[in-house]
Amino acid sequence: MPVYRTEYAVRVKGTHCYLPRPQRRDGRGGSHLEPVDFSDPSSWPKRYAKDMQIRSYSTERAAKNLLSSWLQGKFVCYRGGDYYDEYYEDIEIRRTPHRVRENMEVVAIQILLPDPEEIS
Repeated sequence: MPVYRTEYAVRVKGTHCYLPRPQRRDGRGGSHLEPVDFSDPSSWPKRYAKDMQIRSYSTERAAKNLLSSWLQGKFVCYRGGDYYDEYYEDIEIRRTPHRVRENMEVVAIQILLPDPEEIS
């Protein structure tokens, strides 16, 4: 008998375009990502296609928080320091006017968990 887990994701209304899970390791998170059409793997960014996943959360509230933050814009962090000063980080939010709340929604998705007997 299949076992499903419900999680929540952010997508463009009426499409298969979801916010993807961040894959970069240079300090940039999800605010720099745009929705990706998960029904068409040929449209995925080539450098991430191998590990492309929908960014999902175990609670609807967490997905709504992601959406609110993502709608604010791209969070850019400037880091530095010098011989006399300590380490610092300055955060700037770059507005993204094409991101519109009315075009987005939080949806429940079903994840099919593998059968433990088939894994071993």
